[in-house]
Amino acid sequence: MDEKTLESILKLKEDQINAMDFKKLLGYIRSIDEYFRGNSQIDVEIALKAYQKAIQLLTAARLRLITLKKEKEELDQQYSTFLNSIEAEDVSEEPPETSTEGEDGKLPF
Repeated sequence: MDEKTLESILKLKEDQINAMDFKKLLGYIRSIDEYFRGNSQIDVEIALKAYQKAIQLLTAARLRLITLKKEKEELDQQYSTFLNSIEAEDVSEEPPETSTEGEDGKLPF
């Protein structure tokens, strides 16, 4: 990763980070990871800032995942309710069973 990309990541504000989708957050985290893995001579101050920014990005990504998980659980609940309502309608729409038994409870033959 080039220095310009790292500089743009380090300039990200908290509200910008919180507004990002998970894919973008993950991309920035990977970029910081590449910076650390690809440079044998890193400036300590820049490294500390990059580490701090990575923590912010990871925290935002985790919160995004928690939110997405809750949204999925709500959708699953809505779908389950929908299926239950359909099954209830199917049961109530079935015609009543006709008995082949006579009045005395015996079969007519």
